[in-house]
Amino acid sequence: MSANPSATTGTSALACTATQLGSSNSTVDAPDAAGVVYGTFSVTNTSGTSCTVGGPGTVGTSAIGAADSSKITVVQHSAGDPAAGLPDPSTETSQLVLAPGSAYLVKFAWVPSETCPTTGTSTGGTTTGGSTASPSPTEDASTSSGSTTGDTGTSTQLLEDGTLDGSVQVTHTPDTGSPTVTAVVTNACAGTVYRTGVLAGS
Repeated sequence: MSANPSATTGTSALACTATQLGSSNSTVDAPDAAGVVYGTFSVTNTSGTSCTVGGPGTVGTSAIGAADSSKITVVQHSAGDPAAGLPDPSTETSQLVLAPGSAYLVKFAWVPSETCPTTGTSTGGTTTGGSTASPSPTEDASTSSGSTTGDTGTSTQLLEDGTLDGSVQVTHTPDTGSPTVTAVVTNACAGTVYRTGVLAGS
């Protein structure tokens, strides 16, 4: 791994392209005492040339199983919100120069608003937010689609305790349009995803 990336308000390197941002991954932590789940997306410059990340990209969600897309939103993290474990917004940067082999981060927190249902079914769907325009299949970041995406299969996902199985798939796509990376929050049916902007990798 090369030296850590450096943040700058200028443009000391050309904008990153999709081919330069050739690698991405995600991590999801166990829920904390309040049931909040934190996760991280990491996007790496795999080219041999430094480039500038000029925007936060898009974070979207898809409801799986008993999760209810109409009760899932994505918002930008701000000081004092329920996602206290996310970095302070002052640590975000509008532009970040990535040296070859360096990565930038986008962190998120899933804050549930209610538990998964014990009866009935819910339809899956996709919502996006807290960022600029989203590539297909997600929609504009400022709206919530509430659309359905096929058979959720909730009739076969009844757990032993009688609670329906629901998960929320969280995705991040850079401004370049790729690569898209996905993280899955299990035992999640309704709540809010708080997302950060661009953070320098450690």
